[in-house]
Amino acid sequence: MEVIMTIHTSLAAPKVTIHDGKAITTTDDVAAYFGKQPHHVVQKVESLECSEDFIIRNFSRMIKNVQLAKGATREVVYYEMTKDGFVFLVMGFTGKKAAAFKEAYIAEFNRMEAELYAMPRHNSSAAELFTDDDLRRLTHLVWSMANGFRFEKAWTQGIWHALRLVTGVPSPQHFEVRQIPLLAEECSRIYSMTTQLKQTIFEAERQAIKRVLCQQEDANLVLGEMQWMIENSSQQHSSVMSQALTKWQQANVSQFLQRH
Repeated sequence: MEVIMTIHTSLAAPKVTIHDGKAITTTDDVAAYFGKQPHHVVQKVESLECSEDFIIRNFSRMIKNVQLAKGATREVVYYEMTKDGFVFLVMGFTGKKAAAFKEAYIAEFNRMEAELYAMPRHNSSAAELFTDDDLRRLTHLVWSMANGFRFEKAWTQGIWHALRLVTGVPSPQHFEVRQIPLLAEECSRIYSMTTQLKQTIFEAERQAIKRVLCQQEDANLVLGEMQWMIENSSQQHSSVMSQALTKWQQANVSQFLQRH
């Protein structure tokens, strides 16, 4: 059962919660405590120059609905973050006041973690969770599928979302070792789709260069055909390049599946 609790030492205490067995805070809470605009803190998170693995472990992208005038709503992005994520985020917050705020926030994280560790432990036979190597191999698979698209970051987030949907593991919980076969199957399915889409986009670009630029054909006619080609990218490709790429992808999936 999910345990969520909030502990405040005073009215001015930072807000840290326990969510899925971890002490976390949010960009909204950090913004409120440090006197910043929430969307500026979100932008700061999204511009952090850290590894994909660190992002996955310490930040979770969330969406909430904000009530507007006349009953309208708007989706707003915010992030949940661990203590390590918070420390990395606020490195750029300077000044004596900011330093005191950081110290108070870290103290609250430490206190909340102490409360967490003091809680009774249930389910002593807990499931075996992913190792660092398991996560590294899966992260490489996700990168391979998203790499090459113009909106690579959006593809990456979408693929992680699909993997969590198929396993039923919400962010930021860790995947379990027993879920590796299911994840490998879903990766194979996504690989097949992204490879075919990339090949279709490549062919559309090749045809546009050849026919519009080199052969001076009607641009609207050619672009219309290219749009149709992309929309109907479910057609099968049987080129040597496609077959070789499939073998390379399968090798990546097999390494993840066999955990080596």
